[in-house]
Order: sequence, then C-alpha cells, then structure tokens
Amino acid sequence: MKLGSIEKDKQPSVELLRLFEKTRVAYLSANEDPDEYGGRWRKTVDMIKDSYEELDAAGKELKNFIEEKDLDAKEVKDPKSPQARELYKKIKLIRYTSSLVADPFAASFGDGVLEELMNNPESMVKFVHYALREDDKTLSEEVLSIKDMEPDRITAGLQGLDLQVDDVALYITEHYGDGKDSKKVESKVKAAMDMLELIMLSQNTKEELQDLKEIDMKKEEKKSSEKKAVSDFIIPNKPMYRIFEIDDINELRGFSGNWYIQEKYDGMRVQLHKIDNNIKVFSYNEKDITDKCKEQVEELKKKEYGDCILDAELILFDGDEPLHRADTIAHVFKNKYKDAKLRCHVFDIMRHESQNMMEEELEVRMTTLFNNYSAKSSDAIDYPSKKDTRQADSLKDLKEYAEQIMEIPTSEGVVIKDATSTYYIGTKKNPKWIKLKKFVDLDVIVLDKSKTKSKLYSYTVGVGPINEEMPNLQEIEGRMYLNVGKALNTKISVDVGDIIRVKVDEVKKKGEGYSLFSAKVIEIPEVEHPDKLVTLELLSQDTKKSLNYNVEAFTKGVKITDHIHGEANAIIKYDMNGFTIYGFEENNLMSKNALQDIDLWKTQAEEIMKTKQGKLTVSIVNYLQEKGDRSVKDVHDFLMQNMKETYEDILDSKQSKLGSWAQEREHLSMVNGKLHADPDVILQNEEIIKQYKTPKEYQEGEFKIYSREDSRVHLSIKVEDEIMHWTIDLENEEELFDLFGAAGKYPAEVSKNVERGKIIDSGKIKLGVQKDGYHEYFLEGNKFETKLHIRVIPVKGERMWLAWTGYKQKPADTDSDTGKWNIYEDRYNKLSIPTEE
Repeated sequence: MKLGSIEKDKQPSVELLRLFEKTRVAYLSANEDPDEYGGRWRKTVDMIKDSYEELDAAGKELKNFIEEKDLDAKEVKDPKSPQARELYKKIKLIRYTSSLVADPFAASFGDGVLEELMNNPESMVKFVHYALREDDKTLSEEVLSIKDMEPDRITAGLQGLDLQVDDVALYITEHYGDGKDSKKVESKVKAAMDMLELIMLSQNTKEELQDLKEIDMKKEEKKSSEKKAVSDFIIPNKPMYRIFEIDDINELRGFSGNWYIQEKYDGMRVQLHKIDNNIKVFSYNEKDITDKCKEQVEELKKKEYGDCILDAELILFDGDEPLHRADTIAHVFKNKYKDAKLRCHVFDIMRHESQNMMEEELEVRMTTLFNNYSAKSSDAIDYPSKKDTRQADSLKDLKEYAEQIMEIPTSEGVVIKDATSTYYIGTKKNPKWIKLKKFVDLDVIVLDKSKTKSKLYSYTVGVGPINEEMPNLQEIEGRMYLNVGKALNTKISVDVGDIIRVKVDEVKKKGEGYSLFSAKVIEIPEVEHPDKLVTLELLSQDTKKSLNYNVEAFTKGVKITDHIHGEANAIIKYDMNGFTIYGFEENNLMSKNALQDIDLWKTQAEEIMKTKQGKLTVSIVNYLQEKGDRSVKDVHDFLMQNMKETYEDILDSKQSKLGSWAQEREHLSMVNGKLHADPDVILQNEEIIKQYKTPKEYQEGEFKIYSREDSRVHLSIKVEDEIMHWTIDLENEEELFDLFGAAGKYPAEVSKNVERGKIIDSGKIKLGVQKDGYHEYFLEGNKFETKLHIRVIPVKGERMWLAWTGYKQKPADTDSDTGKWNIYEDRYNKLSIPTEE
C-alpha cells in the first residue's frame, strides 16, 4: 500500500512514525518554498503540539525530547527559522533513537539504515521480504542458506509492513534517505527482489511468491479508496475531563451550567458520511469500513436522507445482547462473528444538508438531530432519544439522569457536555466534554487459562510484580504476581503471561491479599505491565473517593498534576523494601485521576524520592567528614536543624529509623556504635563519587572542536601544559549533530598532527574515567554540553576506537579508573580509522 496509507493500530510506534513523516515532508517543503508550503508547516507545528499535550505513550515520549517552550516560541512556525530547524531535528531524533519506534532496522543500524541496505545485499534482501510480508514469518534458514546468508535476526517475530513491490524503494527513500544520496535505491531493491525470487523459488511455488508480492488490481483499488477515506475523515472529539462522581464537576471551571447527558456506548467510534449520494463509513482510526456496514449504508441510501455527516458508535449485537468494544473491532476488521449484527448509535452531527454544524453550539446540533433524524431510528441506525440523551441545568438533575442512562445495557457510563460546546476542529480533546464511567477497569496479567465446551475462556489473573513475601503469589517469567481472582466466560483468547483489561464492580481486601468482584474482560490493552498492588490498596477502601488518611506524619510528598484536573500531593514513604505510595493528601479530582493513571507517574515520583535520599546522604557524609564519627542522635539533631523537610519526607524525622537506613547507604557505616563516612569520597554535582586517579591538575581543562574540509572533526584537549588530539570520522554536518546530540557512534583515532579548520565549539572539559581503551570526557561548550565516550570496541573482528555521546550524563563507575589520562600513552593509541576498501 502507499506510504501515507500504511494503516496499523495507533500504537506509539505508528503515531511517532506518522508524526515524523508528516513533519519531514512539511518542513522540507516549506523550507524550500515558504510561500507555497508555509501553511502546511504551521499546521504541522499545531499537530505536534496536539500530540505533545496527549497523556498517552507517544505524548510522553515527545516530552522526553522536546521542551514545551520550544513549541510555544513564535518563531517556530517560520520554516526558515533556527527554531523550526531545531524542532525538525528533534522529531528526527525521536524517529531514529526512541525505544518506542518499532523499526527493527533503525534499532540495529541507527541513522545508517540506508548505507547498510545499499552496501549489504543480504540486508536488502531481508528488508524487502520484511517490507512485503504481512505476517511475522521470516525467511527460513534453509532458504537463506542457499546464498550463504545468516538467519534473519533483525525482523524475527515482527509483523511485516505489507507494502506493494512498487512502494518498497519509496519507503526506503522517505524513511531513511533524508539528506542522503538515494539515486540507486530502486536498482538495489530490484536486485534484491530478483535474489529473493531466486531463493524463494528453490523452496516455494510461484503462487506462494505471488502471494507475497500481492500485485493485484483489487489491492490497488483498495489503496485508492483508503487514500480518499483519509482525506474525508474528521478528527473525532473526545472528552477532556474525567470525573468519578457528579459532585466532582464542582472542581471544574468554565462551564455554563446547562448540560446534555448522553449514553457512553461500549462500542467502536465511527463516522457516517453521505455527500452527493456517495456513502462512506469511517472507523475511529480513519479506515474506510463501508463494506462492513451494509445495513447502515442501505439505510442512508433512502431518499429521506439528504447530505449529512454523523458522529456515532458502532456496537455488535448477538441477538439482543450487546457485545464488548473488542468484539466489535474484531468483527469489523477480522469478520470474527458472522452471525452477529452491527447497530449504529448516532450521538452528534457535523453536517446537515449543506450546513456545516461543527461551529454550531451543541444545543443547536441536538435540536437538529431530534427534529430531523430521531424519527428515522431503525435497527441499523439509532438516533438520540430521551432515553439516552437528556438535558439538565442542575447537579441534582444531572445526577438523576446519569444514573438512569447508566442502567441501559449498552452503556459503559455517560458523557456530560456543555450545551454551549462546539465541535472542536483539528483536535481530539473537547474542553467542554466530561466522561463518567460506571465501573473501574484494571489491567491484569493472566496466570492461568481454561476453556469451556462452548469455546469461552476463563482466566486466573494477577497484579504486580510483587517484591515481598505474601500468600497467593505465582511466578511468571521469573517475576511474582499476586493472584486476585478470576475473569470468567469471554470470547477473547490470550495466553498465560499476557495482559488483559477487566472491569470490576468492587475490589476487596482479603487477608494479606485482594480479590476482584465480577471481573469481566473488556479488551486487550496496549500496555506491557499489569496494575500494581498499590492500585488495589487504594481501590479497596470504603468508597470510590480517594482515601481519608491521617497525613500529618507524611508531610508534603510529591505534587502530581496532568495540567487538566488540578493538583494532588502523593503521600510517599520509605521503608526497608523501598518506596510505598500510600495515597493523596487531597480528596479532589486530580487525586482520583492520578489513582487511575498511577503507572504514568509512579516511576517519576519514585525518582524524586530517590533524589531526596541522595541529598540526605550527601548532607550526612559532609557532616561526618567534617566532625568525625558521630552517634545516631548527633546526626539526628544535625538533620533536624539543617535538613528538616527532607529528613521528614524520607524517614519521618525518626531517630529510630536513621541508624538502619544510613547503614544501607553507600559510603556510610556503623563503627564502634557510631556512624562513619568513607573519607575517600568527594561531592560533585550533588552526587557522591570516588576521587579519580588522574592527577588533579589534569582533571580539568579546555577543549576545541574543529571541522576539516573532508568533514572529519578534531577534538583538541588542553589540560595543564599538555595538548591531546582526537580525530573523529564524520561525513557531514548532520552526523556532527548525530554524534553530539543523538548518541550516534563514529570511528575515531588518536592524532598528533592537527588539521585545524573552522571552530565548531569550545569550552571547558572535565576528565572522568581514564584507562587503556576508554576515555570519558564531560564537555561544557557554547553549543554542546554532554558526556563523550571514546572506547576501543571490536567491530567485525577488528578493534577500533568509537566515539559517542549518551543521554545518561551520570559519570561511569570509578572502580575501573586507572588514571591513564594521556591518550598518547594508551596502549591502543596506534589504532587508526578504518579505510573503505
């Protein structure tokens, strides 16, 4: 299929790849011709902002690479500005370095995929097969051995791209050829295709090879249809806010007080389009599913329907029984339940006749639906009625109507909408919409599986992993999980060790463990780990509100916010098993949302607490090094006077906890009943590190980076009266950025003769670990502030120096330091940069 139409579920990998592709095209076009394509770039910047504000995995990854101020800068929308260029570079950096981007070739070769494919026919053959196949089956070792090729470990276990033969070269050029010479890509792909045919025909039939290539007219027609579908699709609005009971609305601002309450269906979001008698049905992920919705299409063909665009939910029914969203999706995309029927529930309208309704207030849109469509309700398409859509102007009525609607079998809750809200164009979250679910959902790991004669599955499920001794633990892949009960009778089939999402009526404490009541499988979630034990601890309390703890002894904890639902202070305490999250100081809307999304912020909170532990340790070490060994009481008194808040956060300011805690910390011990600090440590950047063996006068100095005419760079280092030189093999300015900003690895060598050119950067340098075959440098320049590694590494059986920077700026373990700071005395100083044969 065409590059822009490669459709997959919206996993973070796909989201980030699409974002990169749109950004790349928009930036390069606008940079070349800002008058013609400047508008496209400005829209792309807005698209990046929308993705950045999402709370999903892709949004989190964008925040790891891009600062919010960079997106808010006015200049960033000018494609000729340095800010625009920097934004493009960061999106490109995500594409090639993010662990979320599932690109096996980028993972193996970084930004050098094109070079690998062009120079290694074996890699190109494997890539072409991966690009063409739609399953996860690599070429067999038997087939590859015909041409003495190694087994395909690059794409093993990964689903293929399912491209057309004619699109493979285009995919390579657009994904890996940015700024590079890609003239010969087509000929290289053709040669690889010929080789692939040769080796496959030795073991397969011509029909099997043709199945792989899939060059039939039907698929080409499908491509064209999908392309048109994407262009017509309107981004569906979703609620920005989530509440847990009606009274939570009191914490929200900016609403008129006039509401519509609508049923929130447990189905699949769709759009129904009828324009000029051309009828299309689009899924939530922009796919044309018209051929799957025959009854809805027949209904819309009736003359009583004019032009319209309808926002709706598609639900699969087995007789009169509504099935879950996962079943609907499986039926639409895999035709899983042949005897079941699809019914459509419309809840909003974007176009009526020739009128664009998206700028109209919700009250106008609802009036249009009730007056013009509700009477047309049928089994195929159902329109709003007073049963599933109500108006309210008080919280009392709102609560009453919400409870009534949530009794409907197809309901999984309600969506509460401000009557003045319009349909927000170009964004997903509507700030005037609120969702309220009637159940709690949890992600759990499958511990055991059984199957009934009627082909329904039941699962024993767990949470964790658990790092303490307690009853009812079960091991899965070397980790222990707590058995919390069963999820019964579902058609969804998964394996032991997989994660499923269940909705539960209640979570109850049971001895030392917990039990889920009425757990029903909803779907297979896009997560890798189950919920943690702390989630069940919080949910097992008396009400759905956050817990009412006596928090006086816990102090401030850690502040949590998603910039939407306010702020909450998490109560976190330390014990001998690590950190435990006990709850929240506030009983507010943010604390309830934080409880539901605990895995999104728990790690960050623990890192903050670890930082506080580090500060407390540093303070104690400094005190003991200055005063000598002291009793636990003396240290307690010192901390109460000088580190009161941190001491309270970590140890509740309790002297009884201090002694045992301190003995667990590196560099602290108990000697003759008193606390003792290792005298051979110093403080650096609030971290304790051992002294380096390099003489102090050679530990700091200055550096300059020069570019040469052949694009290589020189790193000159001056410490005391000594000057040392490294040559690093780069080919262009892009690779310079890759080296100092994207952790790319490049060949290097010790140099004595310096070919000085243009100064790229200069500043201060600190020497870290220095030994034969490894040199660690900390650069503080005008452009680059990073840690640089230069290490001897075997590459294809030959030793060579490689230089790279890393995202982790923490100094290497000093235990391996020998003080061999002079690179001309390094025993590998004769190794040179390999030359191309």
